[in-house]
Amino acid sequence: MNKEKINETEETVNNEEAVEVEETEQKSEEKAEKPSKKAEKEIEELNKKLADYDDRYLRLAAEYDNYRKRSVKEKSDAYADAYIDAVKAILPLADSLDKALEFSPDDEGIKALYKQFSDIFAKIGVTAIESDGKEFDPNLHNAIMHEDDESLGENIVSQTFQKGYLFGEKVIRHAMVKVVN
Repeated sequence: MNKEKINETEETVNNEEAVEVEETEQKSEEKAEKPSKKAEKEIEELNKKLADYDDRYLRLAAEYDNYRKRSVKEKSDAYADAYIDAVKAILPLADSLDKALEFSPDDEGIKALYKQFSDIFAKIGVTAIESDGKEFDPNLHNAIMHEDDESLGENIVSQTFQKGYLFGEKVIRHAMVKVVN
């Protein structure tokens, strides 16, 4: 019987120790689950800083993206402007060839030069603005004369004095025309 009492006592002690250990673990978990007021403030401040840094990062990324797009557009525009300036420099030669062909329509040499020049313009993407018989468009034409002619209709280009040219959709030079009112 003594052995039984000893075993019971040992069990009771072991149970009490287990309960104490369990209570201690629960208190530790409660402390870990409930941070102190100071820790809560610190967590809140860190969350605010994180949100601020996140916002800064997003703004910086957006600014960089805008900068990249703007740079690409500026490069493209600079290239197109330089291209147009180069074409503008040779337009007087095109005008001279037009006049020479107008005065000597049967001259094979002038015809060959004019065709070669036209082919070069076509190859580099420069096209002449069609004017005669077309409706006047202030985006393409520069009206330097007006006339009254009942047979043609209103706002129709009756004569082109100087050809205009386009590079893609961009006007290199407006066509100088006479318009019927």
